[in-house]
Amino acid sequence: MKNPVTVASGTFGYGQEYDRYFDVSRLGAVTTKSLSLEPRAGNKPPRIVETPAGMLNAIGLQNVGLEAYLRDKAPYLRGKGVPVIANIVGRTPEEYAELARRLEAADAADAIEANLSCPNVHDAKRARGARIVSQSPEAVGRFTEAIVSATRLPVFVKLTPNVLDIAEPALAAQEAGATGVSLINTLIGMAIDPETRRPRLANVVGGLSGPAIRPVAVKMVWDAARALDIPIIGMGGIATAADAIEFLLAGARAVAVGCISFRQPDAAVQIVDGIADYLVRHGISDVNELVGAVEV
Repeated sequence: MKNPVTVASGTFGYGQEYDRYFDVSRLGAVTTKSLSLEPRAGNKPPRIVETPAGMLNAIGLQNVGLEAYLRDKAPYLRGKGVPVIANIVGRTPEEYAELARRLEAADAADAIEANLSCPNVHDAKRARGARIVSQSPEAVGRFTEAIVSATRLPVFVKLTPNVLDIAEPALAAQEAGATGVSLINTLIGMAIDPETRRPRLANVVGGLSGPAIRPVAVKMVWDAARALDIPIIGMGGIATAADAIEFLLAGARAVAVGCISFRQPDAAVQIVDGIADYLVRHGISDVNELVGAVEV
């Protein structure tokens, strides 16, 4: 990555959707929308609800599927020359492994981000009652081992914040051979319409993202950074360069810009420029000098 800024999976499509707003090759990397082996239609609408300082979503991992990605999406990204982090999702370790293997074989990704933090990953139900795979360190280890054994690409494991101690699943990913971890995915939330007395989302619950969750995300990155020897991609409510720098100071080596892109489509590239301006103002020659540099 030529700079520490990527985009959060699910908020940036497959890159081409934002091409009219800025040159996506200016990013450190593009992280794709989650890819499954087969296309997914996602959940029934309504699937997005605005909240104070954020939004709830229950998209349900809608995506074009691996074959359509390889045929229709990957060539555009390869043409831009930007590193590609392919976010993958499946029901079993074997499905994740197959996705990683085929993406590498097609030269359609430079790294894998394994989404182990969505309730749609049904195998989690067998992991000591956990609703989400990454709520179980044992399941994190099992899934990570399968993915790592299937590819030579770097593997980042995306973890849920809906746990008591983020260090436990993060360490499980590290011990299973992950290159790094991505922190955090959305918090689980719910919204109810007082007039109808019904949930605002057809799925009833959804994932909370946006600036409202940033303090939680920064704290979890800080906790994980003190426990891990592998890199962290930090995310959760980043809307400005100052927000991104918070994550770097807490211990992240890169950041992903998510929800804000819906309101401000060029936010990610503005954050790239803002970080560069910060380095100049503070006389810092290497952005890595900021990583973990918080003074406590």
